[in-house]
Amino acid sequence: MKLMKWFGVILLVLVLITVTLKSFEQVSAKDSQKTNSTSDTKSAKTVLSSNATAVTSSINSVIADDPDGLSTAVSIIDLNSNQDFEAGATTTLFKAASTAKILAAIDYLHEVEEGQASLDQQIDGTAATQLIQQMIEVSDDNAWADIDNYLGDQQQNYANQLGLSSFTGGEYNTMTSSDMAKLLAMFYRGKLLDNTDQSLLLGYMANTTSTNLIQAVLPPTATVYHKYGQLWGYLNDAAIVNYQGHQYALVIFTNNQDGTTDEYNDQVNLIQQISRLVFQDILDGQA
Repeated sequence: MKLMKWFGVILLVLVLITVTLKSFEQVSAKDSQKTNSTSDTKSAKTVLSSNATAVTSSINSVIADDPDGLSTAVSIIDLNSNQDFEAGATTTLFKAASTAKILAAIDYLHEVEEGQASLDQQIDGTAATQLIQQMIEVSDDNAWADIDNYLGDQQQNYANQLGLSSFTGGEYNTMTSSDMAKLLAMFYRGKLLDNTDQSLLLGYMANTTSTNLIQAVLPPTATVYHKYGQLWGYLNDAAIVNYQGHQYALVIFTNNQDGTTDEYNDQVNLIQQISRLVFQDILDGQA
């Protein structure tokens, strides 16, 4: 009887030891997984950081080699990784020209969602939705003026609320390329408008008549939502590119500083060259 009792005690001890060892192995495995996960995350961040340096260096080289000495700013936000890329004069205030029509359109649609305006209402004899379509698709300045006049100082307040501190409204609209890229990113991520209004504006931006800048060097299968701007010596393009599930915002502002359009073709070539570099380095490099 005593032998059976001792046998039971020994068996219980063995069971407890086995359970303890298994628990230890499970904890060790989890710790190992955490370590590997942390290592993988650090590795991914290192790759992205390295790629950002390469992209910036490539673009800065193109800008530096420009024989015309154009003032150029390039801002990119990779919407998949949230990685930012900056090159050139990104802290310089450029005349945003017609690229600022994006802000005016978003602001008006925001007012609609707030119940302060409607798409059907007549502004200077034309429905607001038609004015927005005209100012985005064909860059109609009269339509833009009507929307701007309707918004008034509220547009400046809206820009400030969004953190676009460089924006100054008025006749010519100044902004940094960085703030324009930030606006595009917030808009495309659905942070500014509901799905219906976002889709409406994206549809207009995908159907613009000017396609010789960023869009010109991308594959025909790439979807590009953009707005170009030209005023005096300024030539700009602000775009959201979607290619095979990879999205990025790209803003290129250029200025020949002479206040003329004499170097228009050179500015077009520079914008195309930079756009090609960004596409290859960001998309091919991270695919």
